[in-house]
Amino acid sequence: MPQINLTTTGSFALLILLLAAAAFSYFVYRRTTPPVSNRLRFLLMTLRALSAMLLVLLLFEPILSLTRKKADKPVVAVLIDQSASMGLVDQSDTLPVRRGGSASRTQARLRGQAGDPLRGKVDRRQVLQSLLQSDVFRRRSDEYEMVFYPFAAQLQEGTSSPPDTLHADGDGTDIRGALDELKKKLTDRYFAAVVLLSDGANNLGENPARYASEYGVPIHAVGIGDPSEQRDVLISNFVTNEIAYAGAQIPVEVYIKSSGFEGRRLPVNLTQGNRTLDSKVVELSGGGLEQRVRLLFTPEQEGLFKYEIKLPKLEGELTDVNNTRPFYVKVLKSKLDVLMVAGGPSADFNFLKRSLAADQNVAVQAFVEKDGQFYGRASMPTAEELAKSDAVILLDFPRRTSAPESITRIKSLLAAGKPLFLIFGKNVDLDKLWQLSDFLPFSAKPAKGSERVVYAAVLPQGMHHPIFRLSEDEVENRERWLELPPIFTILNYAPLHPSAQSLAASDVNRSPDARRQSLPIIVCQTSGKRKSATVLAYGLWRWDLLMTGVGKSSEAYHRFLQNTIRWLVSQEDSKPVRIAANKEVYRSGEKVKFTAQVYFEDFQPVDGAEVVVQVRDVNETFELSLKGIGGGRYEGSLEVLQGGDYEFTGSAHLQGRVLGRDQGKFSVEEFNLEFQDTRMNEELLRRIAEESGGAYFTPEEVSRLSERLQFNEKFVVIKNEWEIWNKTPLLITCILLLSAEWLIRKRKGML
Repeated sequence: MPQINLTTTGSFALLILLLAAAAFSYFVYRRTTPPVSNRLRFLLMTLRALSAMLLVLLLFEPILSLTRKKADKPVVAVLIDQSASMGLVDQSDTLPVRRGGSASRTQARLRGQAGDPLRGKVDRRQVLQSLLQSDVFRRRSDEYEMVFYPFAAQLQEGTSSPPDTLHADGDGTDIRGALDELKKKLTDRYFAAVVLLSDGANNLGENPARYASEYGVPIHAVGIGDPSEQRDVLISNFVTNEIAYAGAQIPVEVYIKSSGFEGRRLPVNLTQGNRTLDSKVVELSGGGLEQRVRLLFTPEQEGLFKYEIKLPKLEGELTDVNNTRPFYVKVLKSKLDVLMVAGGPSADFNFLKRSLAADQNVAVQAFVEKDGQFYGRASMPTAEELAKSDAVILLDFPRRTSAPESITRIKSLLAAGKPLFLIFGKNVDLDKLWQLSDFLPFSAKPAKGSERVVYAAVLPQGMHHPIFRLSEDEVENRERWLELPPIFTILNYAPLHPSAQSLAASDVNRSPDARRQSLPIIVCQTSGKRKSATVLAYGLWRWDLLMTGVGKSSEAYHRFLQNTIRWLVSQEDSKPVRIAANKEVYRSGEKVKFTAQVYFEDFQPVDGAEVVVQVRDVNETFELSLKGIGGGRYEGSLEVLQGGDYEFTGSAHLQGRVLGRDQGKFSVEEFNLEFQDTRMNEELLRRIAEESGGAYFTPEEVSRLSERLQFNEKFVVIKNEWEIWNKTPLLITCILLLSAEWLIRKRKGML
């Protein structure tokens, strides 16, 4: 029964005033002039009392509340695994034959070899379909409600009945992500339990067993498939270079797992199109152990090329989908010729040359100046010889003693379009350097000061630039740059050209001389097809030696140099709109992330533009709008795409005006994570159930699931309140009562 309550402010005072209003009405009409009948006097007394009491009641802000209880029906969420591994057909020599239950009948129909009752096949998808047709999931219950959620890499929308069609085509399985998303969807309901129908082949996201202990809801797992090792041969992993150089031999380390084919010999082939580049024969060890095979190939041309590692399909093998692993390699020019000119011997020169020489794909031609000449020779090579260089590095050059002829040859080389990597030094002569002003990122000549120590702080735009990419993870990338030791600068003033972009600046919070204004430290510039990178500091050798001295990696120093050289020599036009995928090759299951930079003609960044990217493959087109993150930068991502080659085109618009367009390509490996481990992961499913307080069932035991779906009653209190004092009808009633009293008194001629 609902409860009805009337509450007011100041209840005791209200009672006194109500009684006073009734007494006052009685006193007024105890005697009347002229006298009237007792019936009329009682009517007038009632009208006066009701209106007075109603006015008093309204003054105390009465609230009428209606409270009732409603039983909240428990919700049981059924998670249905729709990943590709659920389409496998298990085959085992020891697959047990259980009796009873619809799933058992399905297994019996699929067991296949006559005369061999211990050997059989079980189609996981058919077992799942049979389970969903059983009474446990089809029978309507008055005690709880079932909602069915298909999932693979992501959770899909729920339905009140099992899906009619099961699509075992998901690129990955994320049980932890599905459980987390499920909790968000049912946060406003009586979420009582989860039934997980899966083979447990979890290959995306975090470990769901660790999450299950704090989930707060029991998870009952039903394992579908055979937990024993399947008769299968697969390529479990491979390691090779994503970037290679034409003419250089590239190794491919291939890891093979097998079960049920001990002693069999089979070839491992490396192919490109219809060509076999290398092949090795391996004898399978079986038992699920990994074996390593090394294959070699030598790319001949520049570009992005697709290669495949292939194993032949064996008779009786579970699936041959995992017998092929494609991969892509970006092939660059065979060797980069780098011209390095230093103003004199220094630690920076020694460390820089050693780092570049360690890269077998870079040939360094170094010249160290000594009093206007060079060690080992009087002058630099001729312009024709220098023209063979792919990039120019100037280190602490030119100096006061540098010969005009050397500066002229460098200037001619840069005018021909060669990219410049300029690293300042303590002895650089700014007047002579300014003779190369057409190729420098400054709008005016920099000004020298005294030497000071500075920490380099990577700016937000630097974190998205290729030369600062030490790690694909943005947080890890930022941490690696923050741990680098300080370096030195002698500049007080360095105004940048509008086409230049400061990627790192002096950190005024960490640098000892915090009173000085932040100064650009690393600057990049693109003008037409000409590129330059400038480090307005010196002592970079500290990023190598001091990091090694404290037991840390000096990788940041070497990667920074390699990234800078590669960025300088890569062919990229200067465009007002630059749109790129963050990688050229994605593994199956990865998100494709896009970044864009939008500029006006004067290279000022544009915020507030509409940036749209269209991604196409052979069959369909996807459209994505990028979100602005400030500084003329935009980003966005696409969900997991199927394997294949893709092209994208993008455009930026501002107030109906097209600012520019860009295009590019990327590829997604066709390999599916679902076929890495083909057995049913019974151990994981049992742990999920135990940690959450649920139970584990085989398909034959699923009829016992109903026993675990018993829940306590839970009521929801529904309370509705109305502010009576704030309602117009009550005021109208009060006016009508007073009007009726006045009208009767008027007609009777009463005083």
